[in-house]
Amino acid sequence: MKVLIADDHPLFRDALARMVRECAPDALIVEAGSLDEARRALDDCTDLLLIDLRMPGGAPADVVGSLHALQPTLPIVVVSGSENPLDARHALAQGAVCFLRKSLPPDTLRRHLATLLAGDLPDDADAGPFAAQAAAPALTPRQLEVLRALSGGATNKHIARALGLTEGTVKLHVAAVIGALGVGNRTEAAARARDLGLA
Repeated sequence: MKVLIADDHPLFRDALARMVRECAPDALIVEAGSLDEARRALDDCTDLLLIDLRMPGGAPADVVGSLHALQPTLPIVVVSGSENPLDARHALAQGAVCFLRKSLPPDTLRRHLATLLAGDLPDDADAGPFAAQAAAPALTPRQLEVLRALSGGATNKHIARALGLTEGTVKLHVAAVIGALGVGNRTEAAARARDLGLA
């Protein structure tokens, strides 16, 4: 698994890299200190991007959207010092699968990273006071593809093969879809998709 950590504070990048190594010792970790470095480091082998919103080379409102446009299938997790629910909502609407606050206790952040590295989304109960408000983004085009496939009964493995993604990436998209639809599992997501005319 290849993880790109993009943050302009070397000390925080190092701490995040150590947490990732604790959770996934075999992960290849690449670091970037600016938005331009992050763009150059992105490739088809990147499995997960952990990024701050405030990066040299880009406006906070455009960071996620610009990287999502380059790699639409890449799970993007924002790890930010922002406590503003609007920042979280905007990042999720632009394609981030998760928004974590830097102010979370280290053990909580580590637990959330372990969950993400396992291909799931963290329970938002302790992700922040505004998690419930931020957890209903519009579905991205890739998430719609995944939703349609799972509504047709496809497994994560089949979806991954059909869309040219890793199974871990599909799991993150499925978890994001379930969260966005406000349902509890794949079966409920498929039923909700049919109700909404999405599948």
